[in-house]
Amino acid sequence: MKMDWKAAMLAAAMMVGGSTVASAQEAGYYGASQVSYNAIASDCGCAADSTVCGDALTCGSDVGGCYSDCCCGGMDWFGCCEHGDPWTLFGENDCGVTIGGWISGGYYGNFRGVNTNNGNAPVAFRQISNAPTVNQVWLYAEKTADAETYCFDLGYRVDAVWGADGPDTQAFGYGDRYRWDNRWNTAETGAGEALYGSAIPQAYLTAAWGDWEVKVGHFYTIIGYEVVTAPDNFFTSYAYTMNYGEPFTHGGVLATYSGIENTTVWGGYVQGWDTAFDNWEGQATFLGGISRDISDSTTITWAVNAGDWGKTNGGNIYMNSFVLTHDIGCGYSYVFQHDLGVQSNLGAAENAYWYGVNQYLFKEINDCWSAGIRAEWFCDEDGTRVGYGPGSYYATTVGLNWKPTANITVRPEVRFEKFDGIYGNAQTPYAEGTHDDCVFYGFDAIFTF
Repeated sequence: MKMDWKAAMLAAAMMVGGSTVASAQEAGYYGASQVSYNAIASDCGCAADSTVCGDALTCGSDVGGCYSDCCCGGMDWFGCCEHGDPWTLFGENDCGVTIGGWISGGYYGNFRGVNTNNGNAPVAFRQISNAPTVNQVWLYAEKTADAETYCFDLGYRVDAVWGADGPDTQAFGYGDRYRWDNRWNTAETGAGEALYGSAIPQAYLTAAWGDWEVKVGHFYTIIGYEVVTAPDNFFTSYAYTMNYGEPFTHGGVLATYSGIENTTVWGGYVQGWDTAFDNWEGQATFLGGISRDISDSTTITWAVNAGDWGKTNGGNIYMNSFVLTHDIGCGYSYVFQHDLGVQSNLGAAENAYWYGVNQYLFKEINDCWSAGIRAEWFCDEDGTRVGYGPGSYYATTVGLNWKPTANITVRPEVRFEKFDGIYGNAQTPYAEGTHDDCVFYGFDAIFTF
């Protein structure tokens, strides 16, 4: 029976997660998450060249009949030139404070010919299909707590964003209540749907000593693979799993321990999903996980959020995510992600389940070009997450990243989608409810400073 196998999956996830050691990596440059998955391999496909020809190989050189095209071309039609160091507007000052940010914008459309403010729904973050969009104008200030230099140190981070992605990064976990940055919208449709807005997705303090770091405030989740911040993702669009099945941010306390070799452990208390400092709903959940480098090329991470989801959302929540990343070599890398979530104790209603699998394959062609494919299956079994009734979403995205300079990245992609409704009462989600499949296309450009 369907409830039996899901219960088994849930129990297995809890047992494996509690005993599996999953990989810790350095925090991302933009602070999008505690976990930075090095999804793009860094050898440019040149490992064999270096082994055979030695370190004498340089850009375009011919040593002993072995030609190296790593940094200058890779494949002949993917040209490249040396980037140098990225330019920064502010950088890091003498007090260790770093100020930076980025601007991203682009266009996203569909081959169904629907050009409206919600024409690309339910594609996350890219619903506007009638005009070019400014997606993220982002600014952050950060001082890292440095426990290696000092026995004890304090730090902080604050992020602010405006753009079409702003409403999706607000503390919307408060529902209709105006708390923190919820409803800081600067443009809406006639029906009140947000088009542009502002948010402060992170504002926290840190304390570090020895192998410990404690974060207090409003911060990004450690769950999942994709993140909100544009420079930290390969694709311009987002997976269903990331948008509909996982939290974006939390408010609370999170401790990190890195005293075990190749391992990081997290544990803390947070106020549910996508909230900041106000806990009127009475949410109380555990956020934690464990991450481990099981080899030089493979990382496994497990993260979980579970507890009381508060008065507005109702019931209890359990959600966990497994992410495996593997550097295949020769510029190829692979990512596997599995999520499982359940909202329970909803009065007379049955438990609501969602789950899915994402797979990514990346190829770094050279310093300027990389290619990727994402294949996703997301099952909203009880129709509580996406909003079009029970069913499965199948999405395959193919894209390129072009980095002409150290500060600019352009990300074109094509996305193929199919919806398979179940129980006979699901809707058709694409092209404003007229089709159960669709092809999307678009690009964005990111300028960092």
